[in-house]
Amino acid sequence: MRQTSIDDLVRFSMELLGLTLTMGAIMVIAAFYAFDGFGLPATRSTLLFCLFAFFGCALPLQIYAAARIAGLRRQNERLHHAATRDGLTQVLNRTAFKRAAEAEIGATGRRRARDAVHHTLLILDADHFKKINDRLGHHVGDEALTAIAATLRRSVRQDDLVGRLGGEEFAILLKDARLEEARIVAERLRRAIERLEVGPADRRTRLSVSAGGVAFRGPVAFQALYKMADANLYQAKRTGRNRVELTRLGALARGATIEGKPVERRLREAKDARRITAR
Repeated sequence: MRQTSIDDLVRFSMELLGLTLTMGAIMVIAAFYAFDGFGLPATRSTLLFCLFAFFGCALPLQIYAAARIAGLRRQNERLHHAATRDGLTQVLNRTAFKRAAEAEIGATGRRRARDAVHHTLLILDADHFKKINDRLGHHVGDEALTAIAATLRRSVRQDDLVGRLGGEEFAILLKDARLEEARIVAERLRRAIERLEVGPADRRTRLSVSAGGVAFRGPVAFQALYKMADANLYQAKRTGRNRVELTRLGALARGATIEGKPVERRLREAKDARRITAR
């Protein structure tokens, strides 16, 4: 992005210089016809003086305009960052993540069926986070969220999407990742977070996350993917926490399925898990 900004600034400066030269040429042509040529020494001297004065005044204006535009661009970048990033963890916020994920899924949908790319949506939730807040304080909870987000960000590829959906819940869109590849990544993330500790020296608390995900191919509504991944997340919570539960999205004549189970059934199981197991 920074290189693009520099290129745009150079292009604007060249356009402004071209406009200045064009205005100078117009002045010369107008003076030629106004004074019937440049035969008189006084005419030539006056014209040269006017041109030097014109370009001398135009140069500071060019510098100011370029500096002003560069400043506005930096300000816009800061505003864009503030609007799309979670203030605590600095990963994408919920709205920005959903928008970016939908754009990526939409781009996948525009490809031919045989060229469609496999993606995986992961939903991760910090285990026993309420206990950390209650026992150690909200500042330690913030430390835990920051540590988890940093671990997620540096543990995936640069073009993968990482966002905080709210509270202690995070999401990752693994681009061009099939189920088997996503399972390896999710387990690596789980183990990396399992090594994290937060809190004062005499009350260090080890962190862990539960993860649910769905691998898919082709255009699928983000909300549907989220519900499927969330159902798997609660399955991981219900079966002991600090686990990964991933499935593949399939399609049968009777409707969408996850590993052969209708989506509606998996969602009902997730709702039951919510009643039985608190996050």
